[in-house]
Amino acid sequence: MTHRARMMHRERRMVRLANYRGRWYWSGTIGWILWFVSPLVPGWLTSRTFAELERNGASSNLWVLCIALAASEIVFAWWIFVAHRRYMPGVEAAKSLARANVLSGQLASGGPTAAQRSVPVGDALVRLRDDPFDTLFLIDTWVDMAGSALFGGIAAWFLLRIDVWAAVVGIGPLLLIGLGNYALGNVARRYRSKARASSSTVSAFLAAAFEASLTVKVNGAQPAVLRRLDEYNARRAKAAVKDDVWNDIIWTVNSSSADIFVGLALVVAARGSLDAGEVTLFAVYLLNLVWLPMRVGGVIIGRRRYDVSIHRLDDLVAPATLQGDPLTDHRPMPILGGRPAPPVARPERERLAVLEVRGLTAASRGLNSVDLHVERETLTIISGPVGSGKTSLLRAIIGQLTIDEGEVLWNGRLIDDRAAFFIPPQCAYVAQVPRLFAESLADNLRLGHQIDHAQLAAAVHLAAFDSDVADLPNGMDTMVGARGVRLSGGQAQRAAGARALAHAPELLVLDDLTSALDVETELAVWDRLRAAGYTVIAASNRPAAIERADTVIHLGG
Repeated sequence: MTHRARMMHRERRMVRLANYRGRWYWSGTIGWILWFVSPLVPGWLTSRTFAELERNGASSNLWVLCIALAASEIVFAWWIFVAHRRYMPGVEAAKSLARANVLSGQLASGGPTAAQRSVPVGDALVRLRDDPFDTLFLIDTWVDMAGSALFGGIAAWFLLRIDVWAAVVGIGPLLLIGLGNYALGNVARRYRSKARASSSTVSAFLAAAFEASLTVKVNGAQPAVLRRLDEYNARRAKAAVKDDVWNDIIWTVNSSSADIFVGLALVVAARGSLDAGEVTLFAVYLLNLVWLPMRVGGVIIGRRRYDVSIHRLDDLVAPATLQGDPLTDHRPMPILGGRPAPPVARPERERLAVLEVRGLTAASRGLNSVDLHVERETLTIISGPVGSGKTSLLRAIIGQLTIDEGEVLWNGRLIDDRAAFFIPPQCAYVAQVPRLFAESLADNLRLGHQIDHAQLAAAVHLAAFDSDVADLPNGMDTMVGARGVRLSGGQAQRAAGARALAHAPELLVLDDLTSALDVETELAVWDRLRAAGYTVIAASNRPAAIERADTVIHLGG
């Protein structure tokens, strides 16, 4: 892609985000541009006021001009209030769209919008929090520059009519300053990239520390963790200071240089035959024109900040195609009068007769040419030592792990997009570490689906969780706490199992579901699943599971 093509692509994506609630954004934008032009009016009235004062003293016309000047300031203050009330909701809606598209890509199970994530959770959260702002910051800078440029063009016309040389001395160098800002843009981008990366490192480390808080406590590793955090914070502080200082330097150099040239222009203007009103007009218009090179610098900095942030967000969505751009594509959201997202239709159930896995290979996970043949209503156990690839095999089958080669067939039909297919009602997966939300047990089991109480009760029974639920303070309505902290390890496992069973899937994939259960409860789980006629693929080394299996696949020699 050529430099010009990249520039146009950047602006197209920016405008597409702004168009999400375009009626709000563009009406506010017009208001802001007119506000940037507005100093033309009070500037002209101020010049007429001084001219009148010089010619006629405290005349009646002077009082009329003073009243008009005050009225213009009030009108423009009201104008910017209205413009801001229109503009900011449009900008926030665009930022919400970017965040929603990122989250949708991260949560999608297969399909064209599904995205991979190669960054830690903490880093992803920082990107969701900060980078949409910097992406939309470019829009702000373009609006500022457009308004300042429009003001500058009109003001320059007035000033050139009054005194050509004074106007050239004041305006010419301002344009050169604006061009000089372009050379500083790459440095600004480099410092912004380092600042964002260091901030993500700190957040990712904090997230990991909280996840492993128990491990840190029992190993007495608090001092080491805090030392490492201090190191990361020091790097972040250093990068942030460089980023802020460099931006401040650009603004300061622009402002100081512009002030110098404005002063020279006023000296030239005062040496001529201009009256007090004309000199005042020069002063007012040139003092507002100093913003133009700073606005140009703002666009340069904004474009570099945009490049950094858009790249960080693109890492969290699927690649753009000819059919769409996953980061900027519009979606229904109840923002500023938008319609709610329609309910997602669940796929049609396809009755499972036989599942086949042929030559499945994921070399980095130690899986080489794995074959499976799973008949309906059978229990297949994947066993093997720690690190042998049991979890990787399960995740590879259902499309949550990229494979080097191999295929998975459902009733003889090749499944191309495994992640999109192996979801309820075809399949339900229970991970090795249960993930629960700080909501009620019922909400955790439903997970947003329309599942009635009878279905929940049946799923709880199949997971051998019914007696535990009966002992909870509020039964199904009991709040389980953050990550299910109010449940024991075995209860959390069975809650996750019940959540999968609530969909009555054709295939149940379990990763060490019974590792935290006593033998009696474990036997109840396997016996109830067998009696209900479920087709199960499970990773387990537990004797009770292996004894009841129809097929046992041992990994790792």
